[in-house]
Amino acid sequence: MITSDKLKFFLLKTPFAKQIREFEGRLLLAKMDKQSPDLIKQRTVYCISPYKTGTTFLSSSFNTEVSRHEPIHFASYKYLDKDFDKYFVKRLNYLNLKLECSGSWSAYVEELAQHKTAKNLDYVCILRSPSSWITSVINYWNKPSMLKFYFDIPHEYFWKDKVGVNLREFELGAETDQNQEIINKLIDFYFDFTEKTSLLKNITYIRLKDIKSSLPIIEDLIDEQASPEDSWKRANNKKQFTYKNDDIDQQYLALTNALIQAKSAKQYVH
Repeated sequence: MITSDKLKFFLLKTPFAKQIREFEGRLLLAKMDKQSPDLIKQRTVYCISPYKTGTTFLSSSFNTEVSRHEPIHFASYKYLDKDFDKYFVKRLNYLNLKLECSGSWSAYVEELAQHKTAKNLDYVCILRSPSSWITSVINYWNKPSMLKFYFDIPHEYFWKDKVGVNLREFELGAETDQNQEIINKLIDFYFDFTEKTSLLKNITYIRLKDIKSSLPIIEDLIDEQASPEDSWKRANNKKQFTYKNDDIDQQYLALTNALIQAKSAKQYVH
């Protein structure tokens, strides 16, 4: 890590973190505003699964010149929320990627399905059981290293603003009403997001357990060769919390099976 990156990483753990992100956001806005409002570059394929579903592995399986994970995410939240129709294509043209894997897109499925350009693009949704997903989410955002960040973009703009949960209020090692409320909101969001993916006409579903073997599908979508040996994932080997709900997992399996079958039926008809 070069000196400037080390300094920035240090400052992001101080009360100056939000100001740094806002300054970066203004610079990016100036650059994005210069982009055409019409699609002139890549037809980006978007992996729209929420955080902690394998998006880091997928994006890092391809060259960083064509694939990115959570690029410009502070500016993305700020300006897509401000005017989605205006900034979606400007952002797409600015990044000029073949594949983007950003958990933030899971909060914008309806906007993607209605946007004149976005609705015709290709999407990927990685499917992970709710129990496993909730376990990963709670543990990751309560790691000591994550708690050191004074201002965490996904926590502030996704979990708190979009999902409606403060993950740092989850009390590890205890069974409280507040913990259960957070879990219930996570479940509601996860099912709601997954159901809404049916609004996207060009969507590919991949189960997390099959993500590596499914890389050829992504290769065909973006016309690039994967290098899974160079990939990585944000693993958390010290889990302090485990959630298990077989009924919820079975309901999710039934839902996703139905979505996959419906997609296959549409392809057969065409």
